[in-house]
Amino acid sequence: MFHRWCLGLTFGAALVAGQPAPVRTQAWVLALDSRGGMVGDLNPEELQVRVDGKARPTVQVKTPAQTAEAFQSWVLVFEPIRDTNTRARAFLAAADFLTKVPEGDRVLIVARGQDSLETLMPGFSARRGLWAQALAKVPDMLPESLVGSPKETLQGEGFQASFTDATDGPRGQEALTALLVRFRSGAPGWAKGTIDQRGINVLERLNFNSPGLIFGMLATITKESHALGSLFDAMALVQGQKHVVVFSRCEADDMSHPSVKRAMSQQFKREKDDAGGPAETATRATGDMTLLQADLKAKAVAAGVTLFSVAGPGQNIVGHIGTIASATGGFAFPLADGVETTFGQSIQVFGSRYLVQWAEDGILSKTASLDVSTTRKGVKLLVQSTR
Repeated sequence: MFHRWCLGLTFGAALVAGQPAPVRTQAWVLALDSRGGMVGDLNPEELQVRVDGKARPTVQVKTPAQTAEAFQSWVLVFEPIRDTNTRARAFLAAADFLTKVPEGDRVLIVARGQDSLETLMPGFSARRGLWAQALAKVPDMLPESLVGSPKETLQGEGFQASFTDATDGPRGQEALTALLVRFRSGAPGWAKGTIDQRGINVLERLNFNSPGLIFGMLATITKESHALGSLFDAMALVQGQKHVVVFSRCEADDMSHPSVKRAMSQQFKREKDDAGGPAETATRATGDMTLLQADLKAKAVAAGVTLFSVAGPGQNIVGHIGTIASATGGFAFPLADGVETTFGQSIQVFGSRYLVQWAEDGILSKTASLDVSTTRKGVKLLVQSTR
């Protein structure tokens, strides 16, 4: 079982005592050097905060070392994933990640069932054996596409922000390790799913020559996004650092592919009596996806949630959630070969954030741009971009 002190890096979290400042006047900030290593020794005077371009005085800065002992909350969300090999990468990355979660942190696992997003435990749990039990169910239950008629709120066991339980110690860690070994040594096809057809591009897969099909798909994606947003809303009541990691490779990610935006100006074959033609359909899809992403980003920032995505095939194709992850201070990881290593090891920096609090003056607008910068050269800050 991993302890914070044995990782060699410290982990940012909520203030140990007292109520935290409202989310709108605080932000979690990750500082990285040019090699991607965590920088943990920035001084308060090296950090500057601007809201809507106006400088704000910092009230308090907590370094990762100062907040290392408070627990953090992690949510792993599994949206549909097509292709047997891609599914295996996702499940291996998740299992490896869970074995490295620091002692005392809590986890919630959410997965898409045949109709809707379902929570596999009643709330954030400290029981590693329960994490293993929940993750073991995902390969069998996770579909390859957004099938069914999804609800717009979480199903399954629901979500209780006040849920607590006790850690199960070494026995729970052994259950996680055993699950990881089982996944790694599984027979061909253990992750379920079917081998994806090669040579099929996104536009062919989505079929923009059929507007009715696309509009129906957008309606399903909208409900799915609303369900995920309902989780963010519920997490607003949870104290401390909160992370949501979304694994996916489905229609929502296809609709966010750059080729869809490019298709707005391309020539397509028009069908008789179609609803405006593929270029217009691509325009509608791009507009709808942009609105959904803006809504999810706003909900995540308001709830103090940092988003991470494990989805797209490359650095420039990051999927539905990956498109907005950086705006919440998070990362987008390609769901490609090697992700189980890079993602699992990243636990060492995910939580190593500064808690920066600042003062506002006058009447605050509902939303505003947020910029936290540092005067130290060679240091990059990752932080949410809206307040």
